[in-house]
Amino acid sequence: MIDLLPNATIVTQWVIFMTAFLVLHFGVFRPTLKIIEQRTSKTAGEKETARQLEEQSKAMELVHSKKMEEARLEGIRKKDVHRTNGERFVEDLLKKARAEIEQNMERSRAEIDRQSKEAALQLRQQARELGHDIAVKVLERNI
Repeated sequence: MIDLLPNATIVTQWVIFMTAFLVLHFGVFRPTLKIIEQRTSKTAGEKETARQLEEQSKAMELVHSKKMEEARLEGIRKKDVHRTNGERFVEDLLKKARAEIEQNMERSRAEIDRQSKEAALQLRQQARELGHDIAVKVLERNI
């Protein structure tokens, strides 16, 4: 027959169970829970640090983006100023060149007019002389 009533072995089993429980509780469970808790707090701290660093990074990225946009706009403005200055310089050079060409053309026209008047005067004088020479030869006497 099977004995279902507690006997003297129950105390031994209870002592073994409590000993195993205490050894496991203080030797394994508590240190393991302490390590897990430390890791959890460290992970939470690292997550918070990572979140703060990410926020700082986003803020710095916004500042950098604004500065880059300002620099790009400043570059465009400077490029426009230089282009405008260059166009003005070219226009001034063209005006000077046109004025110089105009002066040269006026001088050339004046010189051509002077030379043509001089040539006309010389032609008239030569025509008179030739006319006189022809008249002298045709009349065969000096006029």
